[in-house]
Amino acid sequence: MTDQQANALVQDEMQLVTFDLERESFGINIMNVQEIIRTPNITVIPQAPPYVEGVTNLRGNILPVIDTRVKFNLPPRERDAASRVIVVDVKGRKIGLSVDGVSEVLRVESNQIEPAPAMVSGIETSAISGMVKINDGKKLVMILDAVRFCQLESGEGQDTAAARLTRSEAGFKQEQDKKLEEVQLVTFGLGKEEFALEIEQVREIIRYPEIVKVPNVPAYIKGVISLRDRLLPIVDMRVKLETSSDEVGDTTRVVVVDVDNMQVGLVVDKVYEVTRVPKDTIYPPPQALTTEGRDQLKGIVRLDDGKRIIMLIDPFDILTREEIRGISTVETADAESIEEAPAFLDGMDEEQMVVFKLAGEQYGVRITQVQEINRLSKITKVPRAPKFVEGVVNLRGDVIPLIDLRKRFEMEEKEYNEFTRIIVSDINNKKIGIIVDEVLEVLRVPKKNLEEAPDIIQGNQAARFMEGLANLENRMIMLLNLENILVEKEWQKLADLSQSQPAKKTTPVKLKKQGGNE
Repeated sequence: MTDQQANALVQDEMQLVTFDLERESFGINIMNVQEIIRTPNITVIPQAPPYVEGVTNLRGNILPVIDTRVKFNLPPRERDAASRVIVVDVKGRKIGLSVDGVSEVLRVESNQIEPAPAMVSGIETSAISGMVKINDGKKLVMILDAVRFCQLESGEGQDTAAARLTRSEAGFKQEQDKKLEEVQLVTFGLGKEEFALEIEQVREIIRYPEIVKVPNVPAYIKGVISLRDRLLPIVDMRVKLETSSDEVGDTTRVVVVDVDNMQVGLVVDKVYEVTRVPKDTIYPPPQALTTEGRDQLKGIVRLDDGKRIIMLIDPFDILTREEIRGISTVETADAESIEEAPAFLDGMDEEQMVVFKLAGEQYGVRITQVQEINRLSKITKVPRAPKFVEGVVNLRGDVIPLIDLRKRFEMEEKEYNEFTRIIVSDINNKKIGIIVDEVLEVLRVPKKNLEEAPDIIQGNQAARFMEGLANLENRMIMLLNLENILVEKEWQKLADLSQSQPAKKTTPVKLKKQGGNE
């Protein structure tokens, strides 16, 4: 056989990667198949098409995953050891197809391929390009058109999803070539997934308050509250994005954001941390999402080698202009229903502080002293360190000494758990981490509510730590000055500890669960 004859034979053949769904068999042209992997951990995207199972990390790249059973309107089935994800290349983009299992690679000749039927066992076949009879006609294999199946085509003359994603990814690659930049995020939980807002959009974070109900509004608008000098409409993100129930627990928080020249409170299940992430860890939303799903996501943050995925959102993308106008109308119409709205003057001086819990009491630190708030990671012990120094951690290449505030204040020690947080501060050009029991909220306090520490502690060691008290209705917050947490010789000791420790890569420490999940 000559080379020309061999090439002609290859052109008349097709190799299919086959898989079964219910009683039917399907095949994908092997030229479209990049690889086949075991079912990975998948992060669910809210309000995505039902057939989009979510996204996962594939060697540093975000891979959207389509559930083939849902796409073909078949009943759901639990994943097992045989389940696989077929990674296909569709117009230069990688997409995962979740299947029950892969059967074999089948070689068929072009003259064996027949036209696709209109319907097979209730399966809509618009994405089937043809079918092949094997085993003397006893078995049919339907050939799946990957492009049509993934719905990446647009009408003629329209901007395709693939083209938009290509331009978006090109922009991200240009960013990676620039000097490394960081974005500061407030991360929070909605259901089982983690979301984030850029900190510039967040005014404060408060505990779930008493809310005045408003009639004849969408279910996601819980009502309005009085927050110092203005009424604040409350939008439940869990209802808006259909991620979880609207139950209120100890961890439920309201994130106050600025949207189109007005303030709105967004209800979330829990606030995790304030953190800085490099811009090159933020990727564009996957193209497999509907236009609405992509529009609601500003980006996807991939951290810890893809083990942690955070969905970055923008309130203005979540709420349409019509919804914002409707919320503004609710705020105005219900002004009279708030009986005790404080009559604070506009522009009143305020202090913004991070409020945390320590041994059952509430403390506050001015937000100007806080760089970020992190969950507890693996701590490296340091010999001959002061008793209150728990050790050091690696924070993106910087060695940060950790001060256990309970030990510093000579309180009863407590085992760390999922609520434990590290407040990172930069004092006198020295970074330190303060370990606290739990971070409660970011709060704005009118300066008129700030008072000096009581006379009874003046001259006592506590007076050095305390800068005053925030005297609010039904709560008292002790305001600390982190500059005074250590004396000069202790600052020098910490600086020596940081310089003596190499910056090693650390992994998260497994925490003992107490109470809620994280």
